[in-house]
Amino acid sequence: MQQKQQIFIPISIVFVVVTIVSLVFSTQLNAFKINQWVVIGSNTILFVFSLYNVVQHNKAMQQTNPHAMIRGVMGSVILKLFVLGTAAFVYLYNAGENKNMNGLFIGMALYILYTWLDVRIGLIVKPTSKDGSN
Repeated sequence: MQQKQQIFIPISIVFVVVTIVSLVFSTQLNAFKINQWVVIGSNTILFVFSLYNVVQHNKAMQQTNPHAMIRGVMGSVILKLFVLGTAAFVYLYNAGENKNMNGLFIGMALYILYTWLDVRIGLIVKPTSKDGSN
């Protein structure tokens, strides 16, 4: 049980750090024309989907089919890409002239970071077979 709780720590740390940096350094972000709420919104969406993905990776690892893990990782990456892309499209459509492209670029960088963490966590946590070997 302890190992299952520890796999959420890296994603939680990234979420907390990005949120705190966005809130504390809001004036510096505004100087670079980065809307802190766009960054916090994309960070929150990515955090929620990353938690969901890690849970799905753990379920896929319990399968006896070796391809289940690969399908799970690829499916989660695609799902997260479509959800974040849809959120960006809705934001751009609704924001009109007030859109913040720098904030969206930060969101894209966060997508890469969270995806890397998802895959990394999925590769680190390996199920052990019934005889104790990996």
